[in-house]
Amino acid sequence: MALESAAFISGLVTANPPGTDAISQGDDHIRLIKTVLKATLPNGYQAMNGIHTSEGTAPTSTSAGQLWFDTSVNLLKMRNEADDGWIVLDASEGARVLEVTHGTSASSLRPADHDTYENTGMSIAPVKISSTSNLYIQFTDYINTACNFTSSSVCSVTGYLGADDADPATIIGGTSAYVMVLSDDVGEGSGVTWDISNTFSRTFKVTAANCPDGTTGANTFNWVYKTNNRDQLTLTNQASWMVWEVEE
Repeated sequence: MALESAAFISGLVTANPPGTDAISQGDDHIRLIKTVLKATLPNGYQAMNGIHTSEGTAPTSTSAGQLWFDTSVNLLKMRNEADDGWIVLDASEGARVLEVTHGTSASSLRPADHDTYENTGMSIAPVKISSTSNLYIQFTDYINTACNFTSSSVCSVTGYLGADDADPATIIGGTSAYVMVLSDDVGEGSGVTWDISNTFSRTFKVTAANCPDGTTGANTFNWVYKTNNRDQLTLTNQASWMVWEVEE
């Protein structure tokens, strides 16, 4: 009788038993199979799931706690308790950075209008890989303003994080507008030109629900600003963007 010696599943020989063995010898094979199964799965007290590995295609039959290695984004995911979604697992406790995007952009213009928000042409388009992750967007702008105070004693620039939208008044949900530059002629009088430089930096948290173009895929963010009076202000910008996609 061909009966292999095996301690674990990997030691079983698929060719055994041959068809020439007596039926009475089948019990030896059955006992061997039971032995190696119990040794390989010592804690198998109830149904267990293996790890499903595929490129972007989730398993069709699911259960809570099931593991799926999504090779399209190299993420290990676990089926949630309600068995209605996937959780991206973390290798360590705390948040996990999934993707980092960096970009630079520049703008030099005289605003077309005053007290009206308009796109600056400075933008970044990170590609989200998880539908449940948040984006942390850091915008840093070196801004130079030339003010002549002809019609106002104050020059100001206010900006915010906007969507890639025809209407620049569409502010990203959960974020706010900030004063980037504020200068006062302090009694010097009209016609006095001041060149003022400033570095403005803010970090914004954008949840998956507030991403302008969808919970996954490319999302375009623009920097939008307005001035208090276009007749007295010219702007030059050199900006740097950093975007962290974080599963929390």
